[in-house]
Amino acid sequence: MSAAKLLTFYPKAPRNDSAPAKNFFPSAAAAKEDRSLDEVADIAQKYADSMATIAVAARCATHPANGSEFGDLGDVDMEIGMGQHGEGGGGRQPMKTAQETIRIMADALIKDLELKSDDKVFVMINGSGATTLMEMWILYKDCVHYLESLGIKVVANMVGEILTVQEQAGFQLNIAKWDDLTLARWNTPVRTIAFSR
Repeated sequence: MSAAKLLTFYPKAPRNDSAPAKNFFPSAAAAKEDRSLDEVADIAQKYADSMATIAVAARCATHPANGSEFGDLGDVDMEIGMGQHGEGGGGRQPMKTAQETIRIMADALIKDLELKSDDKVFVMINGSGATTLMEMWILYKDCVHYLESLGIKVVANMVGEILTVQEQAGFQLNIAKWDDLTLARWNTPVRTIAFSR
């Protein structure tokens, strides 16, 4: 299957801003195995059904055309659940530490995915634009420690700016429940302009 054909397809999934980035790898690996388009679609949909994302913003982005802020967070609040374009998520609260923030967000995803001890997961920290790489790795470390304290095994990751929101300060946490086959497909060698492994 050509890359062009694969990229014209994406499964139905909940709004999950940076979700396609990691779904393409296992799906493309399945296509490389000479799976039919229907089989690849089923694999991608299964993946989409096994992941969940939540975002937090500590500072809103500005509109590139007029310079106005997308939201009104101020200097002391953060909003858990904020959308990619500044939509309120109903989780406005005073700023928390990295560990506290990760725990709140991870607990929501653990509940949504019904994760339990011995489950294997993929974790992605996606910076929103103004979050430094060092901060993202600290968040990832805190997330791994928290999940491991619950017996959940982190088997793969992606950390960096995959999809940004201008200069918004914050990040998205994505967790996906994986089986051994998904992990094997993720580890398939890949060489593209955007990503190589």
